[in-house]
Amino acid sequence: MPTLQELKDYLGIDGGHNDSLLLSQLGAAREIIEGILRYQIAMLNPLPHLVKEALKFAVAFLYANREQADMGLLERMLQSMLQSLRKEAF
Repeated sequence: MPTLQELKDYLGIDGGHNDSLLLSQLGAAREIIEGILRYQIAMLNPLPHLVKEALKFAVAFLYANREQADMGLLERMLQSMLQSLRKEAF
């Protein structure tokens, strides 16, 4: 999983005023990605670079669109990114 500092660096955020928001969005991103992959990210050791980048991308999307995020668009983008790692079925 990306660290809080990695997320802040990725987003260009200084200070700690958005830390709880970013951690909440990371949790939401993880759940979305696990639904797409059809398995828990914790099963991946080490975490593939593609999954880590997808997590950071999803958090950035949620952060930038926190007032009104198009979740369908986010899911389609993540599905495209992660297609090679997706299991056929649960």
